[in-house]
Amino acid sequence: MAPSLFTLPALVILFIINIGILHLCFYVKDGLKFCRTIPFFACGLFTIVVQLLIESNNDPANGIILTKLQYVGFWTYFIAAPMLISGLIGEKLESRLFAIFLTAAIVLGFFTVSTNLIISSTPYMYGATFFARVGKLYPFVCTILFILCIYYYSKMLKFVSSIKNRELQFIIPVGLGLCILGGIIDYAGKLNGVPLLSWLKDPFSLGMLSISLSFGFFILLDYSQIVLEYQKSLKQVEQLLQKNYKTFNEFVQLIAKTLDAKDKYTAGHSVRVAQYAVKIARVLNLEENQIEILHQACLLHDIGKIGIPDGVLNKKSPLSERDRFHIYRHPVVGKEILSKVSDFQDILDVIYNHHERIDGTGYPKGLKKDEIPLLARILAVADAYDAMLSERPYRKAKTKLEAIKELLDARDKQFDAQIVEVFVDLLSTNSITSVNHLPE
Repeated sequence: MAPSLFTLPALVILFIINIGILHLCFYVKDGLKFCRTIPFFACGLFTIVVQLLIESNNDPANGIILTKLQYVGFWTYFIAAPMLISGLIGEKLESRLFAIFLTAAIVLGFFTVSTNLIISSTPYMYGATFFARVGKLYPFVCTILFILCIYYYSKMLKFVSSIKNRELQFIIPVGLGLCILGGIIDYAGKLNGVPLLSWLKDPFSLGMLSISLSFGFFILLDYSQIVLEYQKSLKQVEQLLQKNYKTFNEFVQLIAKTLDAKDKYTAGHSVRVAQYAVKIARVLNLEENQIEILHQACLLHDIGKIGIPDGVLNKKSPLSERDRFHIYRHPVVGKEILSKVSDFQDILDVIYNHHERIDGTGYPKGLKKDEIPLLARILAVADAYDAMLSERPYRKAKTKLEAIKELLDARDKQFDAQIVEVFVDLLSTNSITSVNHLPE
């Protein structure tokens, strides 16, 4: 026998809905709210599959087994329907009620399979299909189930009336109403042994089709709202991050200017060093996040000089051993100061190592060659060049050509040869503008 008009469409839609809900639950942000709808639609899929088997069956004995099996699926609505509605309206299902409904579904399933009290073992022809006749408790159990469904139907109607979407205000009541009406018609027909409406021999499938369409549309709309809210929140977070990033950069530059102001001979030094270093990094094709780390490190590379007495910084005579101790300590002090701030963790090694030398005679640890971080090697070249163009208490500013010659002479001794050559090329092609920096 061919399936009835509504069974196959209901089967296909329920299958799609079940797959969609599983996807929402496990792969979509905030999708767990849909998990409580799984039992209802899984139960619907099960009962529709059994309905399809019943309509294709020609054996009275199999008709009894399939009927009992289908009603086991029906009784799971005692727990599935409350979970569905409470999940959709955002209402918590009390654990006590959950236990009662679950127990009822299990007990009714057991009595349906093992006794004739709800579904008998007597086959009969219902329309053109073999079913099992209903038992004595069938009307009682179905009445309780209808009352439960109508109660939750009213809760859903109340929820739908509070939302602004007019389509849902129409679709949900109609879908739920047709489902309950289909169940009542099917119940009356099974109770009398003949279809209540001769032209509608599968009211159950019609009910499942209507409720699947209505709730499927509801879930789809609810999910689209989640996506829209998520995208809106994401945009707000991005705007906040951009604002915080701008504020953070302004804060870093303020610190750099404050440091430079401590020494009249180095006004603007940190900003210029950052500009030189970033130019070098771009020629070396460093990633943007590395360039940003380098930029911040350049702006703050001399923060350790806070611990150097002014008399040492501006001393015109040769430095004593104690004076050199203060100078050699400033990368260590800088790292100690910045290590207290989580946002500066990425720049600590750059600042700590920017006075190391390729030949291993630098400070504070005497690292050599590739032991020195690449960003620190870039900073060392940019820092030294700008320092040479600046007048100091103990010497006059060098010219651009003199500074370039000194950089080239220090290749593979003090500085990384490749970085020096890249920087000199930039200076030679006027990609970087440099001037002598005289104190005011």
